[in-house]
Amino acid sequence: MDVPVELLSRLLRTLSDPNRLRIIRVLTLDCQSVTDIVKCTALPQPLVSHHLRVMRDRGLVRSEPRGAFTYY
Repeated sequence: MDVPVELLSRLLRTLSDPNRLRIIRVLTLDCQSVTDIVKCTALPQPLVSHHLRVMRDRGLVRSEPRGAFTYY
């Protein structure tokens, strides 16, 4: 394996949060807006936005602005 252990550890810590796993499960269906993710997960919008920012910063999701919304 050429992937540094520290990088794998950080990735696994990111994925170990149950709310992030809920969000990822929703995103496997299709690109979703924050509003759609909130509806599917029943998590508060600020919490969803926080987790999406963390996952985006760590390369797990990508964001795409579409008009007034951002899709992940």
